[in-house]
Amino acid sequence: MIIHVSKISDKGYSLSDSIDIDNAQLLEEGSYFLEGVDFQVRFKRQDKRIQAQGTIQTAISLACVRCLEPFELKIHSRFDIILFPKEMMETRSAALDEEDLEYIFFEKDEIDLEKILVEQINLFVPFKPVCQAGCKGICPGCGANLNRGACPCDPSKNEIKFLFDKVKR
Repeated sequence: MIIHVSKISDKGYSLSDSIDIDNAQLLEEGSYFLEGVDFQVRFKRQDKRIQAQGTIQTAISLACVRCLEPFELKIHSRFDIILFPKEMMETRSAALDEEDLEYIFFEKDEIDLEKILVEQINLFVPFKPVCQAGCKGICPGCGANLNRGACPCDPSKNEIKFLFDKVKR
Protein backbone atom coordinates (compact mmCIF):
# COMPACT_ATOMS: atom_id res chain seq x y z
CA MET A 1 0.00 0.00 0.00
CA ILE A 2 1.68 3.17 -1.23
CA ILE A 3 1.04 6.57 0.38
CA HIS A 4 2.00 9.59 -1.71
CA VAL A 5 3.72 12.26 0.39
CA SER A 6 1.93 14.94 -1.64
CA LYS A 7 -1.37 13.77 -0.03
CA ILE A 8 -0.05 14.69 3.42
CA SER A 9 -1.11 18.27 4.10
CA ASP A 10 0.13 20.51 6.91
CA LYS A 11 -2.84 19.28 8.97
CA GLY A 12 -1.82 15.65 8.41
CA TYR A 13 -3.30 12.60 6.74
CA SER A 14 -5.09 9.75 8.54
CA LEU A 15 -5.78 6.28 7.28
CA SER A 16 -7.62 3.37 8.87
CA ASP A 17 -8.03 0.05 7.09
CA SER A 18 -7.44 -3.69 7.15
CA ILE A 19 -5.08 -5.51 4.78
CA ASP A 20 -3.85 -9.03 4.19
CA ILE A 21 -0.08 -9.41 4.29
CA ASP A 22 1.83 -12.32 2.75
CA ASN A 23 2.98 -14.83 5.40
CA ALA A 24 6.43 -14.93 3.78
CA GLN A 25 7.04 -11.42 5.16
CA LEU A 26 7.10 -12.74 8.75
CA LEU A 27 10.64 -13.40 9.97
CA GLU A 28 9.79 -16.21 12.41
CA GLU A 29 10.04 -19.55 10.58
CA GLY A 30 6.71 -21.39 10.28
CA SER A 31 4.65 -18.41 11.45
CA TYR A 32 1.57 -17.20 9.63
CA PHE A 33 -1.22 -14.67 9.96
CA LEU A 34 -4.46 -15.90 11.53
CA GLU A 35 -6.36 -12.78 10.50
CA GLY A 36 -5.94 -9.59 8.53
CA VAL A 37 -3.93 -6.66 9.82
CA ASP A 38 -6.09 -3.81 11.15
CA PHE A 39 -4.29 -0.50 11.37
CA GLN A 40 -4.78 3.18 12.01
CA VAL A 41 -2.03 5.60 11.06
CA ARG A 42 -1.66 9.35 11.06
CA PHE A 43 1.02 11.04 8.98
CA LYS A 44 2.25 14.57 9.82
CA ARG A 45 4.73 16.72 7.94
CA GLN A 46 7.78 18.05 9.77
CA ASP A 47 9.69 19.97 7.09
CA LYS A 48 10.96 17.24 4.75
CA ARG A 49 10.44 14.55 7.39
CA ILE A 50 7.20 12.67 7.90
CA GLN A 51 6.03 11.47 11.31
CA ALA A 52 3.92 8.30 11.30
CA GLN A 53 2.00 7.39 14.45
CA GLY A 54 -0.34 4.45 14.55
CA THR A 55 -1.70 1.23 15.94
CA ILE A 56 -1.71 -2.31 14.60
CA GLN A 57 -3.95 -5.23 15.58
CA THR A 58 -3.66 -8.76 14.27
CA ALA A 59 -2.98 -12.34 15.36
CA ILE A 60 -0.27 -14.70 14.17
CA SER A 61 0.48 -18.36 14.74
CA LEU A 62 3.89 -19.21 16.16
CA ALA A 63 5.59 -22.41 17.34
CA CYS A 64 6.61 -22.50 20.99
CA VAL A 65 10.39 -22.90 21.39
CA ARG A 66 9.90 -25.16 24.44
CA CYS A 67 7.12 -27.60 23.50
CA LEU A 68 7.06 -26.98 19.71
CA GLU A 69 3.24 -26.64 19.74
CA PRO A 70 1.61 -23.88 17.70
CA PHE A 71 0.00 -21.02 19.60
CA GLU A 72 -1.71 -17.74 18.82
CA LEU A 73 -0.01 -14.42 19.53
CA LYS A 74 -2.34 -11.41 19.60
CA ILE A 75 -0.64 -8.24 18.48
CA HIS A 76 -1.82 -4.86 19.74
CA SER A 77 1.03 -2.51 18.97
CA ARG A 78 1.59 1.25 18.83
CA PHE A 79 4.33 2.90 16.81
CA ASP A 80 5.75 6.37 16.36
CA ILE A 81 8.40 6.67 13.66
CA ILE A 82 10.03 9.39 11.58
CA LEU A 83 10.52 8.88 7.84
CA PHE A 84 13.13 10.79 5.86
CA PRO A 85 13.37 11.35 2.12
CA LYS A 86 16.11 9.21 0.61
CA GLU A 87 17.70 12.35 -0.85
CA MET A 88 18.67 13.39 2.68
CA MET A 89 20.70 10.19 2.99
CA GLU A 90 22.31 10.63 -0.42
CA THR A 91 23.46 14.20 0.31
CA ARG A 92 25.41 12.92 3.31
CA SER A 93 28.39 10.59 2.98
CA ALA A 94 27.94 7.24 1.29
CA ALA A 95 28.66 5.43 4.56
CA LEU A 96 25.84 5.54 7.09
CA ASP A 97 26.52 6.85 10.56
CA GLU A 98 25.41 4.68 13.47
CA GLU A 99 22.57 7.11 14.18
CA ASP A 100 21.30 6.80 10.58
CA LEU A 101 20.52 3.13 11.11
CA GLU A 102 17.55 4.17 13.26
CA TYR A 103 15.94 6.09 10.41
CA ILE A 104 13.47 4.87 7.83
CA PHE A 105 13.70 6.37 4.38
CA PHE A 106 11.17 6.84 1.59
CA GLU A 107 11.85 7.64 -2.04
CA LYS A 108 10.10 9.14 -5.06
CA ASP A 109 7.47 10.86 -2.90
CA GLU A 110 6.13 7.40 -1.88
CA ILE A 111 5.86 5.73 1.52
CA ASP A 112 5.38 1.95 1.50
CA LEU A 113 2.92 1.55 4.37
CA GLU A 114 2.86 -2.26 4.14
CA LYS A 115 6.63 -2.33 4.66
CA ILE A 116 6.24 -0.24 7.83
CA LEU A 117 3.46 -2.46 9.16
CA VAL A 118 5.44 -5.66 8.50
CA GLU A 119 8.48 -4.20 10.25
CA GLN A 120 6.41 -3.25 13.31
CA ILE A 121 4.80 -6.71 13.48
CA ASN A 122 8.18 -8.45 13.23
CA LEU A 123 9.52 -6.21 16.00
CA PHE A 124 6.60 -7.26 18.24
CA VAL A 125 7.33 -11.01 17.91
CA PRO A 126 9.48 -12.22 20.83
CA PHE A 127 12.98 -13.56 20.10
CA LYS A 128 12.04 -16.91 21.68
CA PRO A 129 8.26 -17.30 21.47
CA VAL A 130 6.74 -19.33 24.32
CA CYS A 131 3.12 -20.50 24.39
CA GLN A 132 2.78 -19.75 28.12
CA ALA A 133 5.11 -18.64 30.90
CA GLY A 134 4.94 -22.02 32.67
CA CYS A 135 5.51 -24.17 29.56
CA LYS A 136 7.30 -27.37 30.62
CA GLY A 137 8.64 -28.16 27.15
CA ILE A 138 9.32 -31.65 25.84
CA CYS A 139 11.03 -34.63 27.45
CA PRO A 140 14.63 -34.85 26.25
CA GLY A 141 14.38 -38.65 26.39
CA CYS A 142 11.19 -39.50 24.53
CA GLY A 143 10.01 -36.15 23.14
CA ALA A 144 6.64 -36.18 24.93
CA ASN A 145 4.98 -32.82 25.56
CA LEU A 146 5.30 -32.42 29.36
CA ASN A 147 2.42 -29.91 29.42
CA ARG A 148 0.05 -32.81 28.72
CA GLY A 149 1.34 -34.90 31.62
CA ALA A 150 4.28 -36.96 32.77
CA CYS A 151 6.11 -39.20 30.34
CA PRO A 152 7.08 -42.86 30.94
CA CYS A 153 10.81 -42.04 31.15
CA ASP A 154 12.85 -42.33 34.36
CA PRO A 155 13.00 -38.71 35.68
CA SER A 156 16.58 -39.10 36.92
CA LYS A 157 17.74 -39.89 33.38
CA ASN A 158 16.06 -36.83 31.92
CA GLU A 159 18.07 -34.33 33.91
CA ILE A 160 20.58 -32.16 32.13
CA LYS A 161 23.25 -33.46 34.53
CA PHE A 162 22.71 -36.98 33.18
CA LEU A 163 23.24 -35.70 29.62
CA PHE A 164 26.48 -33.95 30.57
CA ASP A 165 27.70 -37.10 32.33
CA LYS A 166 27.28 -38.95 29.04
CA VAL A 167 29.26 -36.28 27.19
CA LYS A 168 32.14 -36.48 29.69
CA ARG A 169 32.60 -40.20 29.04
